Amino acid sequence: MPGPLTRLTLESVEAVYSGLSGVSFDWLSQAEQASLSAMTAARRRAQFIAGRWLARQCLAVRAGGRWQDYALSAPDYGAPQLLAAPVSGSWYFSLSHSGDWLACAVSQQPVGVDVECSDRTRDFPALNEWMHEPQVLQDMPADPGEQQAWFYAQWTLKEAWFKQVTSANPAPVPRPSMRTARFTPCEADGGTAMVGQGAAFTVAVYPATPGMLQSAGGALGQVQWTNWKFAG
Repeated sequence: MPGPLTRLTLESVEAVYSGLSGVSFDWLSQAEQASLSAMTAARRRAQFIAGRWLARQCLAVRAGGRWQDYALSAPDYGAPQLLAAPVSGSWYFSLSHSGDWLACAVSQQPVGVDVECSDRTRDFPALNEWMHEPQVLQDMPADPGEQQAWFYAQWTLKEAWFKQVTSANPAPVPRPSMRTARFTPCEADGGTAMVGQGAAFTVAVYPATPGMLQSAGGALGQVQWTNWKFAG
């Protein structure tokens, strides 16, 4: 049986932030206000505000209630947590941003999401060697383009997996080595995570299966989805 439905949204930071022009930020919690006041970089402030607004919107769509009635934490380390909600039940969310991309996942179980800009040239063989144990590299594609796609799929999967762990634990969790988590591609019925790859970004959700994941946002309609399983 599929697990709880997870709703994934992908938006533009600039578009979300521009849409909030002239809106006061009194809907931010005291902890969020304190974090925002410590930020001096305009881009970082825009990412923070857009992310916190989008999280509330996504929670309201998925769980119900007014978005203004959701209160979020703003820890110095670790994932933000839901402090208060206008609805009953346990709800979780995860945020990620890269460049102008902003992703949010909401579920009734701990969830992690990661998005990365994936359209620039890098030394992918070296990055893959840094990120994986030697035996895992036997599965790495030989084609350079496929190596790039494989790297971003693996990177976002590992980040989403760690965010799911922190989502389930309000206390700070020691960050494991990226090399210790292993994901392998699989058929849909055996998967525990999903990766969507577009022309300019890669997004991963953990846990997720086709029966669990509901995507929203125009860019997500153009991605190619693959299924992966956590192999330790």
